[in-house]
Amino acid sequence: MNILIPYSWLKEYLETKASPEKIGECLSLCGASVEKITKLGQDKIFDIEVTSNRVDMMSVSGVAREAAAILPQFGIKAKLKKDPYKLKLKTQNSKLKTTTKSLDLKIKIRNSSLCPRFSAIVLENVKVKESPSEIKNKLTKVGLRPLNNVIDISNLLMHELGQPVHIFDYEKIGKRQMTLREARKAEKLTTLDGKTHTLPGKDIVIEDGGGRLIDLCGIMGGQNSAVDQQTKKIILFIQNYEPYHIRQTSMVLGQRTQAATLFEKKVDPELVMPTLIKGIKLLKKYAQAKEKSKIIDFYSSPYQPKEVKISLQLIKQYLGLPIQLNKVKEILQSLGFKLSVTNQKLPIIKAKVPSWRAEDICIPEDLIEEVTRIYGYHNLPSFLPPLFKIPQQSEQNFYWEDKARFILKNWGLTETLSYSMQSRQELEKFNLQPQKHLKIKNPLSEDWLFMRTKILPSLLSIVKQNSGKREKIRIFEMAKVYLPRKAKLPQENLRLNLLLNGQKFFQLKGLCQALLEEMGIKVEFKKFDQDSSCWQINRTAEIKSGRKKLGLVGQLKKEVINKFELKKNIAAADLDFDQISRLANRKKTYRPIPKHPPVIEDLTFVLRPKTSFEEMVTIIKKTSPLIHQVRLLDVYKQSFTFRLSFLNPRKNLTKTAVAKIRKKVILQVKKRELGKLKA
Repeated sequence: MNILIPYSWLKEYLETKASPEKIGECLSLCGASVEKITKLGQDKIFDIEVTSNRVDMMSVSGVAREAAAILPQFGIKAKLKKDPYKLKLKTQNSKLKTTTKSLDLKIKIRNSSLCPRFSAIVLENVKVKESPSEIKNKLTKVGLRPLNNVIDISNLLMHELGQPVHIFDYEKIGKRQMTLREARKAEKLTTLDGKTHTLPGKDIVIEDGGGRLIDLCGIMGGQNSAVDQQTKKIILFIQNYEPYHIRQTSMVLGQRTQAATLFEKKVDPELVMPTLIKGIKLLKKYAQAKEKSKIIDFYSSPYQPKEVKISLQLIKQYLGLPIQLNKVKEILQSLGFKLSVTNQKLPIIKAKVPSWRAEDICIPEDLIEEVTRIYGYHNLPSFLPPLFKIPQQSEQNFYWEDKARFILKNWGLTETLSYSMQSRQELEKFNLQPQKHLKIKNPLSEDWLFMRTKILPSLLSIVKQNSGKREKIRIFEMAKVYLPRKAKLPQENLRLNLLLNGQKFFQLKGLCQALLEEMGIKVEFKKFDQDSSCWQINRTAEIKSGRKKLGLVGQLKKEVINKFELKKNIAAADLDFDQISRLANRKKTYRPIPKHPPVIEDLTFVLRPKTSFEEMVTIIKKTSPLIHQVRLLDVYKQSFTFRLSFLNPRKNLTKTAVAKIRKKVILQVKKRELGKLKA
């Protein structure tokens, strides 16, 4: 997440003489990355990228706290002028007292796990008007549009402290009652931006006493409870929500707000009360508001500081340098940790984790990371630590994937990379049923609606897009398909698909056979005679290695090709690469070069329709052990030319011996009524 921080606003919390450029440089080296600094009038704006685990830094005060810890490491004096967390200490001596009993408003929280903390106060005598220039300037600099003093204060608090704030018109809340609960499926709510949402269910919502939904919690308030120019009495309430529900609702509805972005990362519940106190002060100052009630505070499980232990020796071991105990203590204390040290000879540091880092710091290694980054990665030794384990070889699957890609590219095929999602039109064109695919709940486009179970529809779309540019297209793609399973995550299967445009099935069959032989797998091709919605029965073969099925290779039906608006024949192969990787073998068998040369002859047979190539090769080879090799050389209509190699490893073959074998081959083919020798 990126956040904009004006230098002038940062200086309200950070006392330092460092220039904006120096602050940006130091932060980037040891903390959040300052991507750029933009000049805006007399001010400068930091554009800071904050990682998802550091929700405590997604605010002006959070960045100031971080900078106060980092700058002294570079010899620059810096300290935090004011700590928002200390505001809660003043409430005990204030006229503002907290209670768990509702005053002027009835609060119900159905499930405290959905809302660990809920704090609110009713304010009256509110005057809604234009914000003063100091507030408008701050909001404008961070890209927010000023609306009125009440709404602007809520936005200012969120950007300054990192805690989302909600303000409702008190008079618009039916029967002065608010019930926080999970939404029922198909309930509707119109949010402040005018959008009406049909809720999927399990969303956190607030219902008023009139049965209306008035808030899509953690994301955006309802239009029916919004503050307007007639508002005189408001409820200022600040909560802390369960992150999973906020994230799920935000993504399903496509409603990405700054509040949702913060809540889904789990905002510190201890920040609720300081933000409320600051909000009351600002509303009293800029909207002339007066307290009508005490502060209502429901806090089911107050934060108890957790303790993480670590030895100084472990820190030294990880850093690779002899860092001193005092330096470690200085760094951790500057970040808000409360420390105690036992055993001075072999120091053990006990660190109490501050509430704003409770979700981020859990194990000793987390403390080491904090010490390391503040000390400075650039200050660590540049040599690599010794390896205690021999690096393992990369997985076999990766080796065979790379090898297959290398082979196919060198044979003239082009690798494609298409999306894992397909449109309804693509599936229906390939005679696939969309309801048997996983459907994406919040697709970015109708073209990416279903997780694919076949790669070929994507390849056919690629051929269609390039059909006018190249006469012959030879492509392949290796990617996962996603097969649905009941009540489980989908089964992910790695497939290798090949596609030749305007070429015959036999050419692709030979290419698949050669590829698998290069990977050390002996295969056979069996006739595929099952009824298929996309494969031609008489031009499709099943590839097997023993009893293992490796896939299909064949020609696609004209019906499918026409649906994709293609004219030429398409030869395609769909291979199970997970299975291929398991069967692949790196071992090579040495065969000595024969001492005697082979006799090579070409025989052309006119075969009857539906004759299997595999059957012909088997018959020819069984005729004589001296037939060393049989290869299909050419095909024209029903004429098939086979190249036969005759070889005797002990002596040269004579013309007479070859003629006898040739005669037997012709008789065997004729006897089985497969065809006849072409004159």
